[in-house]
Amino acid sequence: MSKSCQREELKILICEIGRKMYRNQYISSTDGNISVRIDENLFLCTPSNTCKGDLSPEQILVTNNNCEVLEGTGSVSSEFFTHLSAYEERADIGAVVHAHPVYSTVLSLTGISLCEPTLPELVMTLGEVPTTEYATPGSKEGAAIIKPWIAQHNALILKLHGVLTVGKDLNQAYSYIERVEHSSKILYYAHLFGKPATLSQEQYLKLIAKADLPGSK
Repeated sequence: MSKSCQREELKILICEIGRKMYRNQYISSTDGNISVRIDENLFLCTPSNTCKGDLSPEQILVTNNNCEVLEGTGSVSSEFFTHLSAYEERADIGAVVHAHPVYSTVLSLTGISLCEPTLPELVMTLGEVPTTEYATPGSKEGAAIIKPWIAQHNALILKLHGVLTVGKDLNQAYSYIERVEHSSKILYYAHLFGKPATLSQEQYLKLIAKADLPGSK
């Protein structure tokens, strides 16, 4: 398949993922952003100030690591600086997704951590999901606050500002958003009834041994 055909297929996939995010209420209005690396310093990304649930392939931008629009009309999201920070940190990252899912954001607001070893599926998939420091949305602060974490983690809760996930491709990055939000929903309800049980150290280590986490090989 030619590079141009691959690029068009990726644009279609970005639109499909945007619709999933909107349908699952991970975003509202013009929230969220999606990007895919197509070359070392070349990316597809969603434009700013658009509803990601109603995108068409021709709206997807081609940009570089200077946030210059090379193809398409519209402007690159100011949140793309955070995406770039992830790409610069790890060569294995092929896609980045940022959204504002309700339960994950609620956990951030209430100080409940997804680093507690409570859910086996979350541990095996993502290990820990740390909560970063706060950064002003749409600023270059976002790029700085993920730096200490992204080398070792595929998913981060951004304090007061949703979730950022990375993956080898877009489907994987999106699947991590689903995993984080589903786990957050379970923990939210568990905390309504008391302090959730946690895995023992032995149970946790058995699960981590099966996980394919960044920096573990």
